[in-house]
Amino acid sequence: MSITTIVALVALVIALGSLARPVARWLRLPMSIVLAGGGLALGSLCLYSLANPGSLFPAEFSEQVLNLPVGSHLFLYVFLPTLIFQGSLGVDMHRIREDFVPILILALGAVVVATVGAALALWPLAGMPLLACLLVASLIATTDPVAVIAIFREVGAPERLTRLVEGESLFNDAAAISLFLIFTMALTDPGSLSAFGIAASLVLLPLGGAVLGWLVAQAFLALSRSLADDRIAFVSLSLAVPYLAYWLAEELFEVSGIIAVVSAGVTLATFAPGRIAGGTWRHLNDTWEQLASCSAILIFVMTSLLVPRLVADATPYDLFLLMVVFVATLVARAVVIFGCFPLLARFGLYDGVSRSYAVVMIWGGLRGSMTLALALAVTENPAIPRPVAAFVATIATGYTLMTLFVQGTTLRPLIQRLRLDVLSGVDRAIRDLALSATSEKVRALAGSMAERFRTTEERDGVDDGLDVIVDPVTSTSNLKQEEKLRLALITLSNRQREIVLAHFADAKISPAIARELAAEARRRLDLIRAGGKSGYMKANEAEVGFDRLDQLSLALQRRLGYSRLLSTRLADRFERLAEISLVIDRLIPFAEAELRPVLGREPTEEAVVALKERQSIVEREIAAIRLQYPAYVAKLERAIIARSVHAFKAREIERLKSLRRHQRRGRAQRPDRARSSQSVRDAAPRASISASTR
Repeated sequence: MSITTIVALVALVIALGSLARPVARWLRLPMSIVLAGGGLALGSLCLYSLANPGSLFPAEFSEQVLNLPVGSHLFLYVFLPTLIFQGSLGVDMHRIREDFVPILILALGAVVVATVGAALALWPLAGMPLLACLLVASLIATTDPVAVIAIFREVGAPERLTRLVEGESLFNDAAAISLFLIFTMALTDPGSLSAFGIAASLVLLPLGGAVLGWLVAQAFLALSRSLADDRIAFVSLSLAVPYLAYWLAEELFEVSGIIAVVSAGVTLATFAPGRIAGGTWRHLNDTWEQLASCSAILIFVMTSLLVPRLVADATPYDLFLLMVVFVATLVARAVVIFGCFPLLARFGLYDGVSRSYAVVMIWGGLRGSMTLALALAVTENPAIPRPVAAFVATIATGYTLMTLFVQGTTLRPLIQRLRLDVLSGVDRAIRDLALSATSEKVRALAGSMAERFRTTEERDGVDDGLDVIVDPVTSTSNLKQEEKLRLALITLSNRQREIVLAHFADAKISPAIARELAAEARRRLDLIRAGGKSGYMKANEAEVGFDRLDQLSLALQRRLGYSRLLSTRLADRFERLAEISLVIDRLIPFAEAELRPVLGREPTEEAVVALKERQSIVEREIAAIRLQYPAYVAKLERAIIARSVHAFKAREIERLKSLRRHQRRGRAQRPDRARSSQSVRDAAPRASISASTR
């Protein structure tokens, strides 16, 4: 097949695949199901056209589609790094660090339990060696949580729960691939397998991949400093990060390429926003989102084209084995969810999860591109016996299709049946408050425009459209006092995050402190939703507490005399506490002006009392730092003041530059306007003459 034909077919697939998003939105299905269905339908129709010439497609077209040079290396080295890197760019390392232990337990526990459970269920029935059953079980152990996360965000699930599911998916791919490599080696070369080799696959390979990905990302950040916020060059340079990390990991150092890509993406997400302009970082995210969308289209469509080939040797008995695997993996997933979460809650690592959300997590464990790509790699490995390869490909492919078209299509009805899509009274009130604030801004804009153009038509039209919005006072009137207090604390926490981001945009606080406080605001929201005022107070205690890095810095200073880490941590702590104190000073009048008219006197006063208690805790910690390190604190205060003054000067200079450009533009336009007016005056007699002539 010529390269021009391949390029044309790929472009056609991407163009048609782009329609999957609106179709999926219309059908209310995950996009992966629509893409897989489209690829499967195209492959089946091409096979039918070859078997029945002249029926649907031309034979030449069908042959070209079915004979695309698609192999496992294309998916593993081209598409997969793109998808993983784009997903890791949205990871908040501050939040992942808080839940790293439960995420790791969930990821490793889910993969191991699912692999062992499915293999033991298959072994007595499949007539295949245990290693073959373990190999196919490792392929189907990974989950693709895109559909679950999208629905969780849509129904307003706790953010921490969404983060756990998302974090689990990032790490369980690496664990499953490690098991896949172990079982593949055991099948192809049993003598090379040893206890050290297994330990290296499970521990050293992921650790080495993490270090390598961090180094690649740091090298990219060092090179990007010379680009002077050149968006095109910055994004172009970023294209090398995931592919270079994956290639170095897999080919040169023989460590986990998946973990290397995840580590590189998380490192950039953590450090890049503070070192480059905000517009450049947004452009980077938008570009990678587009690349990931194209990769998702190609990988789902192309792997679906291969399904008829992968299941060509399937028998009716394989359908029975599929049902066995389906039930076994559901049971294994249930054991992990209902076993791990209570265990995590007992040791204080997680607060637990409701039964409804647990059921959705179990049923929403869809499988996707990773399983199909690895199944294709098994069929391409000549060292694996052909009966084993056919068995693995058939079960893995069939199971992937079953999860997509059975679990994926019933996931949303399950959400509705469990009533997770129904907003609580507090959530409805939050929605109404947001809509009310937006409607007031729209009305104010419509009024000013109507006054400017001396008409009431625009304003009347906008008012008619906004009358359907519920009055926030009405929506909160049926809430209990405890619910009103919870609503007040949620609103104040959201407002806190807005103030912090505004200060960061004005360069009043450092990027690291801004990210930390924004993450703290989201964590506070989770605690308020779960526990109300007690959750708010719990967040206050965590806000001024010392983490492990603080304790380590203090121990190094006392025992070894190393004080650099301690000075850095003290500077960050003082700046964070000072910013919190300033934010609370703005939240108190906001509560009095905005919340009291809506929620009433008692909930507002209780919320203000909670703010003042928090303020006293923060001020106490600031005083403690000032008392212990007075000279150092004075130096920090001068640095904070200098940064604020510098930010103010920068804004004023930019404002004056903008004003000067506007004045120059106005002077340049005046001669044109004069010439235009003269042309109009000259043209007026000619127009009159022409009219009289006609």
